[in-house]
Amino acid sequence: MSRKILIIDDDRDLREFLQQALSAAGFEVQTVDRGAIGLRMLLTEEFHLVLIDINMPEISGSNICRALRKHDKTRDLPVVMITATFHSPEQIKAAREDYGVNDFLLKPFTGADLQKLLERVFLPNKDGKDTTSKIQPLFDYTVPLLLQQLYRDKATGLLHLVHGAAKKVIYIKDGYPIFARSNVLSECLGKMLVNEGVIIQVDCDQSVEKSKESGRLQGTVLIEMGLLTPQEVQSALVRQVTDKLLSTFAWREGTCQFVPTKDFKRNVTRIKLTPAALIMKGIDRYWTSKQLDDFLYPFSEDYLKQATNPQYRFQDIELTKRGEAIFKKCLGVKTLDQILQQHPLAKRETQKVLAALIISEMVERSVTADPMAVEELAEETEIKIIDEELRHKILDDYQRIMACDYFEALGLKRQCGLKEARKAYYRLAKEYHPDRFLDSGLSNEMSQKINEMFQYITQAYTVLSDSDSCEGYLDELVNGSKKTIDINQVIEAESSYQEGRALLKVRHYRAAAKSLQRAIELSPEESEYMTFFAWALFKSAPEKLEVQNQAMEVLLASREINPSFDLTYLYLGQVYQALGKERQAGKAFEMAVQANPDCTEALRELRLINLRHKQKPQSKGLLNKFMKKKK
Repeated sequence: MSRKILIIDDDRDLREFLQQALSAAGFEVQTVDRGAIGLRMLLTEEFHLVLIDINMPEISGSNICRALRKHDKTRDLPVVMITATFHSPEQIKAAREDYGVNDFLLKPFTGADLQKLLERVFLPNKDGKDTTSKIQPLFDYTVPLLLQQLYRDKATGLLHLVHGAAKKVIYIKDGYPIFARSNVLSECLGKMLVNEGVIIQVDCDQSVEKSKESGRLQGTVLIEMGLLTPQEVQSALVRQVTDKLLSTFAWREGTCQFVPTKDFKRNVTRIKLTPAALIMKGIDRYWTSKQLDDFLYPFSEDYLKQATNPQYRFQDIELTKRGEAIFKKCLGVKTLDQILQQHPLAKRETQKVLAALIISEMVERSVTADPMAVEELAEETEIKIIDEELRHKILDDYQRIMACDYFEALGLKRQCGLKEARKAYYRLAKEYHPDRFLDSGLSNEMSQKINEMFQYITQAYTVLSDSDSCEGYLDELVNGSKKTIDINQVIEAESSYQEGRALLKVRHYRAAAKSLQRAIELSPEESEYMTFFAWALFKSAPEKLEVQNQAMEVLLASREINPSFDLTYLYLGQVYQALGKERQAGKAFEMAVQANPDCTEALRELRLINLRHKQKPQSKGLLNKFMKKKK
């Protein structure tokens, strides 16, 4: 029996195209042009897949999906949204959690795109992504190759690594390693600091005891003991997590298993290194000469060329000057051996760089030379704008690019050549590659805007670099405008946010809450809007239990969206204190300091909590008396 597919779309031409293509592939296909009719069919008939246009009259695609997830009959039905706006991995993840969509089909799409979609839906194991959930053996090159695979797949989950008695868990978020846990005693924070000569063993032992007694993190205790500043603790935690991960590059036997998950515990110290940078550091620190020789030998006669895909080519790999020079020589006209011969006095360094470039897919290999080397672009200007300036720059760029057609987005005339399009695209791809903004402290929504811009210019180049699709796109521009996002709504949300921040500063809390609530209505996934709204709401009536609970719920929701914003934890700690939950308040203040070591208000609150704890009389219970008798 053939699989049955329903298409819900108000575009007749698109319905007809999908029906013909899917019928030719052996599927039984039905189509409707109204959401209500389609929903009724799905609830009363049997289907194996439904494709829905996200912007439908009468009832939207997202609301249809929400309705399907409420019924046992359709709760597990695969749902694909058809949209003209790119959805980043973060947006796809949010959409899955919000209304249960399984996948997206991006317009304009080709028959090949449709085939890949069907494979993802009906043959989930075909691309091999699910095999990572199985326990697999570790070999010489497993860890860096696996890190790159997870980056390529934009995976989220836990990577379990076992080597003898040593066990480690690497936290992966959208393809980026962000945290690591280990049972290796020498990798504990205190031991690491002793080995580095930062503290002595006596201080380490004392901090461990105090941490056990108070239930506080060892880093917080070290700050209270006056041994380290918050900045020094934060730096040590990042080094600790990084070293835990990099040391696995030396493991040549054992097992690995990747377990996909939606999310994980929030109180983790997130490192700010890209997978490419970690691969470079791990190879440089742990790979032996034999490993380098064995890994590179099969590619010795291959020509190396910088990757054509900007997602890989412009990763932040943190190369040295020599490394940058080696990368620039990868233009498709020299083999790996020829590049090595140009650096006879630095062979090992060159091998390490080439191995990292190959594994991170920043260079491509070919058995033949490519004389059509891409022209070198001018050096990119590093973005060093911070805080509100960076926010305004992103919003300005977002408004400009997303409101343009593909030609305008790339800064091209409509009669441009392929060479001009490639040059313009590479320049913009460098500027807007998501890796460049990793350490900028952006909220989740700002990061999504960066992803949307990067994917939009990538989509623009994909269309304009193909003569047939470019011709079709020009025809679309002449005969009808393409759908665009509501830029005015984005700007209005930001204006309301800025107005609310200004009102907060002059302590007009109710008015501030009103403006910030409007910002949330216009942009509900912006965590900073939520955090400041919750604080304004709490300050407007700090004695009311109902207001306290509402502010707490909003702050917890904001923390789920962006777990690295220190003010979310600071305000949450204040609300917990108002609710009489001092233990939770202490944990929240600790997380504020972890997120931002310069958060002096959180440090002050921790000192006050510690002072109150010391002033409390010691327990006189039976257990305490028994322990004293034993002494």
